[in-house]
Amino acid sequence: MRIATSSSTDLNAASAVKAIKEEIRKKISSPSLMLVYYTETQDVQSIKNEFKKQFPDTYIIGCSSCRGTMTDKGYVGGHNIAAWAVQDESGAYGSALCNLSSENDVFLQAKLVLQRAIDSSGRPGELPALITLHTTPGHEETILRAITSELGVNVPIIGGTAADDGVSGNWSLFDSDNVTSNGIAMAVFFPSARVSYSFHSGYAPLGDSAVATRIDGRTLLELNGQPAAEVYANWFQNATGRVIDSDDLFAQSTLFPLGRQTGIIHGMPYYTLSHPASVSEDGGIQMFCNLGEGETVHFMSGTTEMLVSRAGRVVDSANDHDKNPRDPIGGIAIYCAGCMLHVKDSLNDVAANMSLSMHQAPFICPFTFGEQGQFLGGEIAHGNLMISAVLFHKDEL
Repeated sequence: MRIATSSSTDLNAASAVKAIKEEIRKKISSPSLMLVYYTETQDVQSIKNEFKKQFPDTYIIGCSSCRGTMTDKGYVGGHNIAAWAVQDESGAYGSALCNLSSENDVFLQAKLVLQRAIDSSGRPGELPALITLHTTPGHEETILRAITSELGVNVPIIGGTAADDGVSGNWSLFDSDNVTSNGIAMAVFFPSARVSYSFHSGYAPLGDSAVATRIDGRTLLELNGQPAAEVYANWFQNATGRVIDSDDLFAQSTLFPLGRQTGIIHGMPYYTLSHPASVSEDGGIQMFCNLGEGETVHFMSGTTEMLVSRAGRVVDSANDHDKNPRDPIGGIAIYCAGCMLHVKDSLNDVAANMSLSMHQAPFICPFTFGEQGQFLGGEIAHGNLMISAVLFHKDEL
């Protein structure tokens, strides 16, 4: 199993993809699978066509990333494309994509995409070792339930919700044949190497908590029967001494999200985070993920320094998860766009920390509007302000 990465800032799609091909071909002659991440400034149809032209026999899925990408070569901001490629003659890989419309049953469509991806791998009836999931915003929890329902068990997932530069709907997905701004894409891995994983928030509860007593879709309307925005504002003022600006909730809440306890490991609780986006007209909080009525939500806290160092720590955790740790062959990481925007002046440090923890192995990392992964306790979840990582390890023991 061999992994290679490349990126380009060339404004011309044809020359950008050609340059990526030339660099990848220095290490890999015929990729089995490619993951492609790109900014909203790209002409997605053009880069789709160029990747199909340059890699006609490779399974490809692409997902838009917020304002840049990271690889083992570092952070690249602004207009760019980054690609991750694997060649594995002893393994098997497959992918599929669907476009969603208002008439679609998302649960059913997600199961069909998974089935098509597995069928394309030539391993029908087998459980993949890993699934990469990319979807456009809005249906992540439903898609995760569909995957678990179809497979019957939790299979490690690394995923990120397609992003744009300003939450304006300019996100997209593509494969070799289609481009969509509302859809689901999956890749399945049956690699010859071992897979280890980690999914973390890195935030800690401050002590305040309440029950979600009224919810409408992704809007949290009430906490303990009170307007959710009012409760959150009180928590924020008690913690910081500042009055929150409801017009700037997204940015100000990055270090103070809400969390739901997902499990306990080694006696310590861990949490799935939810990022407040904006205040609704009726005093609720619009979120980037679904909450359930009756769930307890906790007021969480993080620091800028933690967001910079966390990427490396999560990769370290994934390395520790492997029972026979060695230098990894390579990896994939997902880093929240909200966190990225908060630490944008330190992204070279984030990339350096991740590369050090990867032992300089090739990796790729987009910036997404939601993160999906598997906690070490086994739970599959969709959250915000999270980081997910998977590593591939040499098959020799």
